[in-house]
This record gives sequence, C-alpha cells and structure tokens, in this order.
Amino acid sequence: MRVADPDTARPAQVRLRVAGRAPFVLEAISPGTWGNSIVVEAIWGRDRVTQLTVRTPDARVQSIDLDEMETTRPAGSDVRSNLLGVADWALPEFAAEEIVQFAADNPWIPTQELSPQVRSTPLCGGADGLDRLTVDHFTAHPEREGVWGVDRLDRVDGVSFVAVPDLMAGQDLSAGVGAFAGFTRDQLRDAQLATVNSCMRRRDRMAILDMPPLGHDEIRRYATGWPQTSFAAFYHPWLIVNDPLRLRSNVRRIPPSGHVAGVYARTDRQRGVHKPPANAVLEGVFDVRQPIDDVAHGELNDSAVNAIRPIPGRGVLVLGARTLDPDIRWRYVNVRRLFAMIEEALDEQMQWLTFEPNNPRLWRDIDRALRGFLERLYRLGMLDGETSEKAYFVRCDETTNPPWDTDEGRVRCDVGIQPPFPAEFVVVRIGVTRSGIEIQEKGAQDA
Repeated sequence: MRVADPDTARPAQVRLRVAGRAPFVLEAISPGTWGNSIVVEAIWGRDRVTQLTVRTPDARVQSIDLDEMETTRPAGSDVRSNLLGVADWALPEFAAEEIVQFAADNPWIPTQELSPQVRSTPLCGGADGLDRLTVDHFTAHPEREGVWGVDRLDRVDGVSFVAVPDLMAGQDLSAGVGAFAGFTRDQLRDAQLATVNSCMRRRDRMAILDMPPLGHDEIRRYATGWPQTSFAAFYHPWLIVNDPLRLRSNVRRIPPSGHVAGVYARTDRQRGVHKPPANAVLEGVFDVRQPIDDVAHGELNDSAVNAIRPIPGRGVLVLGARTLDPDIRWRYVNVRRLFAMIEEALDEQMQWLTFEPNNPRLWRDIDRALRGFLERLYRLGMLDGETSEKAYFVRCDETTNPPWDTDEGRVRCDVGIQPPFPAEFVVVRIGVTRSGIEIQEKGAQDA
C-alpha cells in the first residue's frame, strides 16, 4: 500500500488539444512522479486523430478511443477464454490495468496540441507527496477523517503478514540525506507499535519489524519494552543489495523486512505455515550491513531479535524464528502462524452452524468436521505427535455444552493441537575415548 501525504501528492497530468475536439485532460491513475514518465501518442486515421496510445517505460500500454472517449483494449486481443463467450477485455477481472484516466478540464494545466508534427507528449506535474510525510501517514492521523496506512489493512481479509520497510527511510546516514530526512527513534517506535497493535487486534497476521541501523548494544536497548506478543518479530541487520538505479553506488543498504516477507511467502508455498521461515536464503542479497558473530547472535536471541547472517558457501540466511513473546509456547513464528491459520480456517468453515438446531446431533457433526480438518493437517506434517491422538483432540459434547449455554444459543467446542516446535539449536558433542574420538549428536536444545 502506498504511503504519501495526500495534500502534496499529485498525479501527473496533461491537457490535450486535438483538432475537431474540445480540450480534455488525462491524468495518471495514481499520484506520484512515476506518472511523469507516461507518454501519450496520437494514432491518426484518414484525416484526424482517432485513438491515443498510452505507454510507460515498463512496456505497459493502454488505448483510448477518442470517438467513444473511453479506454479500450489494443487491437488484436479479442481473446475469449471465458464461458460467457465475450472478449476477455470486456470483463473487469480480465481487463488490463489502466494507466491514465479522464479528469475534469482545467485551463491552468499545461496544454499540448497533437498534430502531424507533434505526435506524442509526456505527462507532467506528478509529485510523490513525501516532503511533508509524517509517521501518522503510516498509521492513523488523529485529526483527519478516513483510514490511513496500516489501519487500512484492517479492512483487508487474507493478509498473513505485514511489513513496513519504508518507515526506515532516511535512517541510514551512510547513504546520504535524500528528500526525506527520516523519523526519530520515538516516532519509529510509535509507528511500529501501531503496526503490532493492528496485528494483535486482528489475530490473523504477523508484523515483520525492522531494526534501525544501530550497533548491537543499541539494538538490544531498542528491543526492550515492547509488548510481549507472538504477533510480531524483529529482524536485524540491514541488507546490502543491488541498486538498479545506481543512485550513489552499485549497491544499496535496505531494511530486511521486505526480503524476510519473501521468505515467509516462499516457505508457505513450498512447505506450509508450520515450517519456521528460517535457515532460508535471502535471494538477491550480497551481504549484511553489520556482521554478527556467534556471541552477538546469542545475545540477539535473548533479546528476541532474529539474526541474519552470511554463511560461507550457503549465502545470506535468516537464522531466527522468534516472536516477541517469551512464553515457550508462543516463542516461535511458525507456531503463532499455524494457530492463526487454523483459527481462520475454522472460523470460515464453521459458518454453516448458525441457526442449526443446538442438539447432540449438531455436536457430532461439529466433532466430525473438526477431526477431518485436523487429520488432514496431521497427515501433511503440520501437527506433531506419534499418532493423531497425540497430535490433536476435539471435544464437543454435553460436557462442553451445558444447558445454560445451549439455552443462550451458544455452541462450545474444545480443540487442542500439538504444534511442531522447531529444532532451534542442535548440539553435537565430541569426546575422546580409549578407542578414539567419539561424536555424539544430541537433539534440539532450546536456548
């Protein structure tokens, strides 16, 4: 979701004058300097301009039919892949993303006349709205109406994790000072707390939090005083990646949350939410801003900060999966996300219960449905236990539904699951015996 100051963010625009038509204004579909790179090209018919082709540097194209003054699909794309038998471009779900839209005419906007001599013109005047950016734009503005930043995600279902890497803009002083000077430490904390509170309120998503580019001792101090919640996790240090814009050098230092979010998504797709998003390579990362040795790694673990380290021969890896909750039951990211997934799935699958007769038959139906769902998770390896009886239990009977609850129209069901706790540390012991060196590998040892 884009964050900007709406009072200073402006879409790029151009006022066009075409022979035989009243002047009209085209503007970029959203504010920002990106719109200044949009080019509008005239397509001539026999004696006049009949269409406009809108192009962006990344090869997106939009056609505008001036005879009907509406956007159309480019010629040659009359594809019918749907059951309705109409062109795909005519359906909203298949339509190409718009680049520009018509706006109210304004004579103060720079006007360009399209002619055989001037066949194309760029849009201009787009502004990103970053000059007056405040932390409230990332969270919620106390004096404005409407929904802002992270709060807007409260209305979006299906969000699994939230990262706000641009909160750290301007924090890396070694990169030079840009248009935005950055927030203070207190402002950063307030914005990150708002993100964490949003995730705690929804209970179906996690906050992936960045640490400022500080030294290890300062990082440990910054990590104190946060809510002891399993709905958030810190990552450190910053990453060194390729800078395609070559603004100051060939590489750029960036906060890790964006790459870590990619690890979450990749792990979900390849293994599932029960697999900790750790011991995983960060793609496209050359190095880290600050090296971490074993001692510093242990100290970061104690502070509930997940370390990112380059390992020779393996790349740059995420080597932590801890939440901000010190409780061993909720210490790990995969445990919290597994429970969140199950809670969300059960909430959606149990909607059919509403207004069903509240009797033992309903209780048996609920028990059967829940056991079937949990058994599938167990067979996929998402629950721990030698047998399914040890991996989960379901209880929905007269003991969980006493008469005073059923009289109130409530149905209660107890569900317990055994999550797969990660092997965070594997200890290998080496000793010398009379017969030689003996290596004994122990099981996972929790720090």
